[in-house]
Amino acid sequence: MLYRVVLVAAALVVWIGLGVWSGVRPDVPVTVAAGLLLGVLAGLVSAYVLLHDFDRRPSMSTDRGRRRLH
Repeated sequence: MLYRVVLVAAALVVWIGLGVWSGVRPDVPVTVAAGLLLGVLAGLVSAYVLLHDFDRRPSMSTDRGRRRLH
């Protein structure tokens, strides 16, 4: 659980920092608020991609919730 929190926080910090930095630079046509918003969105997307298990398949078991009485 701590790993996930640290990874999400790190992704958000990096992307928000890059967004604000691009908003401060005069040669990039993005305001600081737009850079901040883009940084938050990019951080959330990258955290989802880093933490999501794309290979896990749902189980096809039919008696998943039943209790067997012997």
